[in-house]
Amino acid sequence: MSDGAAGLPGNQQDGVGSMHLASLSAGKTFVMDVARRGQTIGTVHTLGALHLGHAELIRRAAAENDVAIVTVYPNKSQLSPGPEYEFNLEDDIALALRAGASAVISTTDAEMFPPGYRTFVSQGDYPLRASGPHGLLKEGITGCIRWICFARPNRSYFGLKDIGQALLVKQAVADLLLDCEIRFVPTVRYKNGVPISSRLRHFNPSELNELSSLFMALDHLRKEAARGVSCAKELIAEAKSLMKFRQFELESVRTLSAHSFEDQEQVELPFIISGVAVGRGLRVPDNIYVPDQDTLLDGPADIWIDLPERWGLTSMHSELERELSPSSQPKQAICRVQR
Repeated sequence: MSDGAAGLPGNQQDGVGSMHLASLSAGKTFVMDVARRGQTIGTVHTLGALHLGHAELIRRAAAENDVAIVTVYPNKSQLSPGPEYEFNLEDDIALALRAGASAVISTTDAEMFPPGYRTFVSQGDYPLRASGPHGLLKEGITGCIRWICFARPNRSYFGLKDIGQALLVKQAVADLLLDCEIRFVPTVRYKNGVPISSRLRHFNPSELNELSSLFMALDHLRKEAARGVSCAKELIAEAKSLMKFRQFELESVRTLSAHSFEDQEQVELPFIISGVAVGRGLRVPDNIYVPDQDTLLDGPADIWIDLPERWGLTSMHSELERELSPSSQPKQAICRVQR
């Protein structure tokens, strides 16, 4: 840690060599100091509401680089319009630092979108998300590219749970000649198949168990494709027949080209198996990325963790504490950002 960065206004140190940088100017001073030292940087860019999936990204960044930087900003353009977005900055900082981050950089709408801001990354007429036409993916990609330009990392880490974003960020980095390696990290799942997500705290154990059928159906589709069934319509129909939702509605099951995100008629590598369930007014997407023959035959190299003994917001905090730092105490305050 540089003495200059440590003394910046608005910074909070959390142990030796780790800190919270509460503005872009403080973050830039830290990044420049790291560059002067010739150290490698790995970044993880988040909207906040960090969970164990983010923790795995941060662990990888810390293990493979001299410095791991986590950015926390609920992207104003990406989340607008939309439902209330809940996150707790103090919890996010604590999780990131315990997972191995050297610094957490947070910022505000005023810094990120000053009057006159007008630049966005456009990549053509792709569907907005691989998991269906919801969410503002162009704005999400723009946010990631801005952070990469800001932090100038050697490597930036993205989870395969959000495969659409990961693939498009990698393409944008290549197209814009940015000197950064985009690293994909496997999806972190509970042992019933449900991918880790902050929105899971809204569901009870019964709903969580029911939701597991989404992954089971998507993975069955993969196995059938591995057996040689190539008709997407047939594969999707069989996958849908396996889902017996009572508390959720099935929004979509799709097989998509990993290049264009267009729906496939005949399954061809590389492709994405995508599904979306809806419950309590929330969309719960899941994706299986199949880039090659090995993944088609053996399945994705997901990371599996135990289900929590209890469920809900408090139990998710307890789970994070147990995984990362049992001696820490969870905080109960929730930030709500209306977009």
